[in-house]
Amino acid sequence: MLAVDLIQWWYFRGWSIFIGDLKQKIRDTADFFSIGQLLRTLFMPYRQISARANSETSGSRLNAFFDRLISRIIGMFTRLFIIIFGSVVMLIEIVFGLLLIVIWPLAPALIVAGIVMSVMGVKL
Repeated sequence: MLAVDLIQWWYFRGWSIFIGDLKQKIRDTADFFSIGQLLRTLFMPYRQISARANSETSGSRLNAFFDRLISRIIGMFTRLFIIIFGSVVMLIEIVFGLLLIVIWPLAPALIVAGIVMSVMGVKL
């Protein structure tokens, strides 16, 4: 009875729990890197720094314009780096997750095959 319950859990409930956990892990990674929020704020100034003109002179306005422009460029590159790094981490999780989903039903058979090969004296 225990073997039947184990096989039933492994191939039905356990597999679906494993897939659900994998989906949650990918969602957590996207949340950790805040990919959606970073995409929405891609061209915002770095650390919300925005320069203002001290006076109404054109030189002061031009200086403030370039300060804001540089702040936005720095913010864009910083956010792009985090988005790319987070996407790579998510891609690695997806690839390994899919690999484990494929291996999941084979795991009990691999254990039995390992025991049989060990008894037969096969060495790797």
